[in-house]
Amino acid sequence: MKYQEIISKLEEIEGSLDDAFYSLPEYNANVDSRDYIDSARSELYCLKEDIEKKVKKSEKKPWLSRYLFVRSSTKWEETIWL
Repeated sequence: MKYQEIISKLEEIEGSLDDAFYSLPEYNANVDSRDYIDSARSELYCLKEDIEKKVKKSEKKPWLSRYLFVRSSTKWEETIWL
């Protein structure tokens, strides 16, 4: 899977999370659900931004395009992209 395909999939997920966030009624009972959805959106935005930065960086350094940077629990790790 290429970077642009990954970004495209992330944008699809972003759209679904946005739809879920804005379609959830604003009742007190839904506060926790809204927070969870908003947290997932935030994590997705950060991931997408990090991948886009890596793509720009790899354009400057072609050898870097062989690597994918993935998040493992609490930190970002570098993994060989085959």
